[in-house]
Amino acid sequence: MNSILGRMKNGVLGVLAVIGVMGISGVFGVFGVLGVSGLLWPALAEAQSEAAVVATPAQPAVLAPAATLQRVEVQGDGAANALSARRESVGALLVVNRDELLRQGDTRLSDALRRVPGISVVSQGSRGPEIRMSGLGGGYTQILLNGEPVPPGFSLESISPEAIERIEVSRSASVEQSSQAIAGSINIVTRGTARQAQRDLKLGLGSQLEQPTVSADMQLGDRDGGFSWGLGLGLAHERQLWPMLLDQQALDAQGLVVQAYRTDKREYDRSNRLTLSPRATWTLSPQQTLSTDHLLRLSRSKGGAIDDRYSSVGLPPEQAHNDLALDIRALQLRSRLNWSLSEVDGSKWELKLGYTRLQRDSNAQYEGYDFSGRWIRDAQVDSLAVDQGWSLAGRHRRALADQHSLSTGWDAEENRRSEDRLQHENPLPGGLPVENLDEIYDARIRRLAFFVQDEIDISKAWQATLGLRWEALQTISSGNVFETVNKRSSVLSPVLQVLWRVPASKDQLRMGLARSYKAPTPRELTPRRFVANNNSPTTPDLQGNPDLLPELAWGLDAGWTHPLSKSSLLSLSGYLKRIEQVIVSELIYQNGHWVERRANQGQAWVQGVELEAKLSVQELLGSASPAAPALDLRANLGLNQSRVKAVPGPDNRLAQQTPLSLNLGFDHRPVTLPLAGIAGSFSWGGNLNITTGGLKRLAVDRWADKSSNAALDFYAAWKPEKQSQWRLSLSNLLHPDQTTQRRVLAEGLDHRLEERLQTGANLRLLWERSL
Repeated sequence: MNSILGRMKNGVLGVLAVIGVMGISGVFGVFGVLGVSGLLWPALAEAQSEAAVVATPAQPAVLAPAATLQRVEVQGDGAANALSARRESVGALLVVNRDELLRQGDTRLSDALRRVPGISVVSQGSRGPEIRMSGLGGGYTQILLNGEPVPPGFSLESISPEAIERIEVSRSASVEQSSQAIAGSINIVTRGTARQAQRDLKLGLGSQLEQPTVSADMQLGDRDGGFSWGLGLGLAHERQLWPMLLDQQALDAQGLVVQAYRTDKREYDRSNRLTLSPRATWTLSPQQTLSTDHLLRLSRSKGGAIDDRYSSVGLPPEQAHNDLALDIRALQLRSRLNWSLSEVDGSKWELKLGYTRLQRDSNAQYEGYDFSGRWIRDAQVDSLAVDQGWSLAGRHRRALADQHSLSTGWDAEENRRSEDRLQHENPLPGGLPVENLDEIYDARIRRLAFFVQDEIDISKAWQATLGLRWEALQTISSGNVFETVNKRSSVLSPVLQVLWRVPASKDQLRMGLARSYKAPTPRELTPRRFVANNNSPTTPDLQGNPDLLPELAWGLDAGWTHPLSKSSLLSLSGYLKRIEQVIVSELIYQNGHWVERRANQGQAWVQGVELEAKLSVQELLGSASPAAPALDLRANLGLNQSRVKAVPGPDNRLAQQTPLSLNLGFDHRPVTLPLAGIAGSFSWGGNLNITTGGLKRLAVDRWADKSSNAALDFYAAWKPEKQSQWRLSLSNLLHPDQTTQRRVLAEGLDHRLEERLQTGANLRLLWERSL
């Protein structure tokens, strides 16, 4: 016991020392690691002896915590390793390795996730993509970064696919992570510190709708004795355009159009980004390690929207033309410090400290004109929004007996959103009434959790995991325009997972039962009103609701896996979930404005099935066909349904659910082609992704509809030598227009809005080089 306390004392002292280096915000830690890693250690690494490398114990990946989903560790790349990790997991776990993520040359993580089984990605125009599992978005899917929930406001687009080691997808909740995983969890595991010298450079050019994109990514790393480090550097300049047409109508009881007009809208954005991701690991002793990792992203974006309206029937809208100009400066910081201690008896201690900050300073200038060309509105909105949070977690794992492995731990976290918003409007002759606002908002979410889990080896054929997690929440919303709201709640989440390896077969059957929840975000709790141009029932203002309660759910999932070869399989899975206190949107008329906000409304049921097939032609044909192509085929299908009891049917589905997602793809592994004068190897492939929309009834008097989408992608890679590679990617070749529709019965009229977003094909050329 004294030796354990002594080692813990040394470890804690080390933790406190590094905290001092990190500073209060973590920025000093980022630049400290940059200075050491970028200038000193490359020179020291050249003098490193081979004997020292052999004598040093293998280091764990800095950013990949030991307590990952179902405690599965993947070493190396390749489809076989991913499938092996999947077979060893007691829960329903899917592992996507680095090779699969980078194969298509994606520069955005959301593009790579589109092809992952069980995941659908829905484009939302300038608002960015939404990641969904079981077809559910809106926070039902938990996004983890190295086993920890990402903070509110965190953008997945800030993580380059180049910086990712693997992605773990779990359909069931785990007591070792937050229980906020009603639809499931996506764990993004970033690359760890280098085991050997690393100097990789990637340059890219791209275009979409004649808008250019330029990117550069560099990964550096090395190791010297018990110290290893890594550094990711990313630069990007991107221009984006979202042209769309909006048709708005109002019909009377006889179905006659009493008002109609069209809006030609063009949203645009020009952004520059700098991303730094330093990381380091120290081996304090053979049993003790200390590691730190950071993500710093600075961006400047200038964009906006231009609207031109054309009236055809009835009373015209107030504004015929408006121009919105945005200037946004953002800082995103994520810092982590991890300490681990492995005992002689196999038990392990872990302590993690984290800080996150997302700061968004924006200036918006708005000008509006009527149909005679008269200037009727001049408004300026200055806003400073800061999302920041602290987290502290501890875990201990030990073997109780030959058949039991016990894990215990705790998590504490606070996330806070502070926002100052100043709106000033200049009065104009004959213009619209001015509205000047000076608003301050503050929302806090505090979370405390304890968990215990027993992993049981019942027999060679049976394994089980039994866990219990208690999580308490406190939400506090305050501001200068409403009274403070303070709410407390707690959730007790049991989790049971069972694996049966069918005797005399490689087949596996899994079943899981878990209780999970979804807490409202600080932004949903903040009653700030986002004002819409030409306010109407189909284009309302948006406002938060401080009275929101967490959604609670019970979920049952089951799956069957049938391996066909080392890297081929067939699988079938299904799920059923019951959600209480489900949060849906409601439309109210308030102080002369239509306002949409979120509210708890009873119970909902969600169910679905997923099918997957991965086939290696060479492995399946084997010696029977020596000339079989080096071709890998893949297909996955997801069918999802839901029903909100408080909303009358039919089509009373959850608003953000994707009914069907389908992927069909192939990859031809590298081969040498008989082309005169061209050396090296070639590989190519493609993928077709289909997601469906469909009519949804949101309330007694409101409906929404979304068109289906089909994305066709192809890629080709040429590797002229071992150290370099060229990759050409063509994506969204079908580039269908995306259509959304809204319908509201209000004021004795049938209000309808159709929005059609034009998309374009993407062209990317990447050059990669290992220096």
